[in-house]
Amino acid sequence: MITLCTACGTSYAVDAAAPDHCKICLDERQYVPVKGQQWIERDLLTTTHCNHWTQHQPQLFSLQTIPEFAIGQRAFIIQTPEGNILWDCIACLDEATKTLIHALGGLTAIALSHPHYYTTMQDWAAEFNAPIYLHSDDQQ
Repeated sequence: MITLCTACGTSYAVDAAAPDHCKICLDERQYVPVKGQQWIERDLLTTTHCNHWTQHQPQLFSLQTIPEFAIGQRAFIIQTPEGNILWDCIACLDEATKTLIHALGGLTAIALSHPHYYTTMQDWAAEFNAPIYLHSDDQQ
């Protein structure tokens, strides 16, 4: 089972109980909510939330989960002649988003600016057979 931190959207594989804490929320760049760590199953998120798309320019799209989830992350799809790049990641990878991205030509790469955008990056990478690029400071 995959569970997501409701504060930052980072996913964790669990066998039974939710993790005691989220590594990203404990990072100095994030915070643990006053109510403490809370979790939601990934499959439940995709039944209660969906992604809103905006086209900013001919080859630049953004997507954001509604209603807002975690810290309200927004991701971008940048279309290039060499392939599409996902800049940053959001937790909700629903069927409509998969269909739209495949219709745009899939993804060639996923680049993440910092840990707040890790969310379900492994699911995105697997779905689109795309490598993930992280800053060297965050390789662990």
